[in-house]
Amino acid sequence: MHNVLDSSKPGRLTGLVYLVLIISGAAGYSTMAFLLARTDAALTPARLAGSDTAFTAAYAALVVSFVTWVVLAFMLHRLMGRFGQRIGFAMVAFTLAGAAMNLIALSHLWPLVGTLDAGVDAETLTPRLERYERTLAAAQLFSGLWLFPFGWLVLRSRIAPQVLGWCLIIGGAAYLLDFLRLFAPDLGQMPAYRIVTTPLAVVAMIGELGMCLWLLVKGARIAQPSGC
Repeated sequence: MHNVLDSSKPGRLTGLVYLVLIISGAAGYSTMAFLLARTDAALTPARLAGSDTAFTAAYAALVVSFVTWVVLAFMLHRLMGRFGQRIGFAMVAFTLAGAAMNLIALSHLWPLVGTLDAGVDAETLTPRLERYERTLAAAQLFSGLWLFPFGWLVLRSRIAPQVLGWCLIIGGAAYLLDFLRLFAPDLGQMPAYRIVTTPLAVVAMIGELGMCLWLLVKGARIAQPSGC
């Protein structure tokens, strides 16, 4: 028989860290997406002018989200790593690589922090945005890859309903398809691409939000593998 390990408190703490990641990431990305939208190149400098406070807050929120992501990966490894040490290490490694890549992407925007109230010209802004967007697209590779071992460990440990583990694994493909835009920037404009990626993105959201809420409410009660 399997022994059941009561990890309710660590599980709920992990869920709380996951919630911080989701809130900070959503706030940071949504604000950045609005401020840096390039539907009309001439509008971007005008939109950024005088928005130093919002830009700095979004920048800080994203830094918090990437640091929190790393903390979360180690906490998840502590909860589930006994069900697959190599898979657990892969989850942490992908997270470290993804956080580092995202921070590199943000570094391209660092010179803009604290300078936007004075205005910014398109010639200075455009190359920075292009480097930021290319590096951010590359980072999606690791945002997808970390979900595969994460989902697999959820399935093995039964820390949460099995459907959430499958959602994480399937949702990882959404980030990998987003990564492909690094090599084909116009891919996102293709209807077929959006038809495929939209449901995958929804599945990923269900998996991550579901795991966050499950851990917050239920904590973690994990059956210890035989022989452990």
